[in-house]
Amino acid sequence: MNMRTRILTSLILLTTLPPVMAQTPSELDMTDTQDTIELHTAELDGYRASIRTLEEENGAYALGLSEELLGFGLALQRSGRHSQAVEVFQRGTHITRINHGLYSEQQIPFLKGSINSLAALQDIRAADDLQDYLIRVQERALEPGAERISAWLSYAYWQRSQFLLNPIDTEFKRLVRMLDAYQSALNELKSFENERQLVTDSLWGLIQTYFLVTSFDDEKDASPFERRTNFDENSPQENFYEFYRDADRGAPQAIELLVHLHSELHGPTSYEAFHASVQLADWHLWRGERRTASELYRQIDQVIGELEDEIRIQDLRERLFDRITLLPDISGIRLLPPAVPPEEGNVSLSFNITDRGTVRNVKRIKVAEGFDGLAGKFIRYLRHAVFRPKVVDGATLTREGVEQTYVLQAD
Repeated sequence: MNMRTRILTSLILLTTLPPVMAQTPSELDMTDTQDTIELHTAELDGYRASIRTLEEENGAYALGLSEELLGFGLALQRSGRHSQAVEVFQRGTHITRINHGLYSEQQIPFLKGSINSLAALQDIRAADDLQDYLIRVQERALEPGAERISAWLSYAYWQRSQFLLNPIDTEFKRLVRMLDAYQSALNELKSFENERQLVTDSLWGLIQTYFLVTSFDDEKDASPFERRTNFDENSPQENFYEFYRDADRGAPQAIELLVHLHSELHGPTSYEAFHASVQLADWHLWRGERRTASELYRQIDQVIGELEDEIRIQDLRERLFDRITLLPDISGIRLLPPAVPPEEGNVSLSFNITDRGTVRNVKRIKVAEGFDGLAGKFIRYLRHAVFRPKVVDGATLTREGVEQTYVLQAD
């Protein structure tokens, strides 16, 4: 694994919290009030009685069973009984397949319920298998439109959440699935131009995935995908460089579309449009194309400076170029913990951010007792981070003596 990959992996693992779906569930709290316990018991007993009655009157595959089983499974989830919930959802899925067909829409809520409980139980392999089956069902059962597009986005979000929990080269297949999902969503959105928010979400997701794909390469080190000992010859990773080249072609195009969309939605001089525009400069800086990045930062700053409203100019420059911004500047990825007020953190550092966005001259200001080792590890990560440079009058400048305080947590 090359240096860029090791740093990205360590930073994400250090700072990313697991998504809600992947958290270990709390056991049913038996310290609840007696009223609460009786409510859970009464609700579950009510579903059991209804299911038993339907089975006795109409057989094991009675049509009304599906609704009762879904309610029963959700009630079990609410009470923290996820293993039992999975069994109930699986039975509901089986019944809907028999009554409505293998790829019937009616089984979708059961599949989603099973995935949520499996994730809560940390059975990610089984949850992954169901996610793959769920998206196949949704592709076939749902009509073209917003609901099916949202299904692709949900599938991509799942893959992203699991990748960020374990961002290593053998998990690259999740990025491939993300690319496919976002491309499927965007292809269908060509026929549904009014779904602007879905277009926006898809483009941001695609750009984010391109950043993650290219994090597996460093111009000074061989990509881990050049050494294919970890991969099946028929696996998607075999064609890593195809995805790498696709990112270099696709990211600028996706950013251009995003700029156009935000210009239509919010106006060409809105913060949203400028924030989308600066992603192109960020992309080139991320890819090591510093001259191109500097020229784009200069052009954006020049356009801002030509606006008529001086307050607007100051606000845009402050938000885009004065703040310390870690790349990639996209919601959903954070490679370092956020800075906090000095009195709230356990590690305070000073460092310079060069006009090329690199970190230099890192010094310790304050390190809480017992955090020396973790601080040293964090500093090594910080030195490989990329920040958006400060821009003044069109020129990228070095920030000297940046002071930041962080809350670091021991493993």
